[in-house]
Amino acid sequence: MTTVLPSIEKLDALVRQVVGVDALYPAGSIVTAVLAATLGAVAHRAPIAPLVHIAHQADGLRVTAKIGIGAAESSADVSGRVHDAIAEHLRHSGNPTVVQIAVIVASVRPSD
Repeated sequence: MTTVLPSIEKLDALVRQVVGVDALYPAGSIVTAVLAATLGAVAHRAPIAPLVHIAHQADGLRVTAKIGIGAAESSADVSGRVHDAIAEHLRHSGNPTVVQIAVIVASVRPSD
């Protein structure tokens, strides 16, 4: 069976559309960011580092999304919606086993 890898761009857009998500931050390692910047420099274009990070490991995929929410939002509710949206997308994409989906709330926008 052929494995269809998830589209980073689609996952980034999907997470941004989840109700309650105010921002999306790079969730990959510093190594990923440096590699993206280096490849961008070699290609003479702005680096495009994925925001949602996908690690392909022997036991399956590990997905991490780092989000910001508004002060009025429940971090548990928004994180759950992001988790469920990613899981549903991966399930419909026919991807291999998903070992972990981590959603990190990195910021809470202050009330106006």
